[in-house]
Amino acid sequence: MKFGLNCKRILSLLFCLALIACASPPADVFTPKGGLRMGLYQGSPTSILPAEGSNQTRGIGYELGQSLAAQLGIQYSPVVFEKNADVLSAVKNNEIDLVFTNASPDRAKYIQFSKTVIRIEKGFLISPHSNVRLLTEINRRQVKIGYSVGSNSQAELPTLIPNASLVQTSSTKQAIALLKTGEIDGFSSNKAILFEMASSIPGSRVLPEVSGYENLALGTPIERQGSAQYLNNFVDQMISTGKLNLFIQRSGIQGLAPN
Repeated sequence: MKFGLNCKRILSLLFCLALIACASPPADVFTPKGGLRMGLYQGSPTSILPAEGSNQTRGIGYELGQSLAAQLGIQYSPVVFEKNADVLSAVKNNEIDLVFTNASPDRAKYIQFSKTVIRIEKGFLISPHSNVRLLTEINRRQVKIGYSVGSNSQAELPTLIPNASLVQTSSTKQAIALLKTGEIDGFSSNKAILFEMASSIPGSRVLPEVSGYENLALGTPIERQGSAQYLNNFVDQMISTGKLNLFIQRSGIQGLAPN
């Protein structure tokens, strides 16, 4: 009887040790430089938004990175870029340790992704000076639609709206300026970004139709073998503890779709 109990205790202990081993990544997987460098870009609730009034610095990506660094017991070092294309370039060159971005097949060639964290609708933000009212009116030659350089929209729009005139923008700041003056009729991105831009453009409107979806996930440079399982466990933890929902609420994000 005692032997049976001792066996159960030993097996239970071995099981716990195995879980700890699986949950603990090699010391240098996330932080070969000694601190967690989180790649972020300005003006998106999925990435980072500046402190305003009573609101502290926030953003789903920003807070996920902060929580991961705290869990690992290391320094958190947000690295903020003007646009997501700069973040992608930095992770490709191994200059940052973590990103939170759309896990598209082309990006999976150089980023090791976790499971999907949030899913966002894609669509169009229309300038207050444009006559476009419906999604079906966008695919016309005289209609000018902007997109961010390096975004998934850059690759998708030529097929989605082949008759429209496509205009490359270097940042959401430039896109907002073009929408305000009516130099472009609309802008294509995920709706989290579009609604945030719309708040700076009186009279602009996000079309209710959905043109696609983005599946955002945490990711590390592809060379960081062993990070995916730990990130998956971390995502599950953020969901089960309610922290992810808290980050979502604080970000003020709109346009979320069911996972």
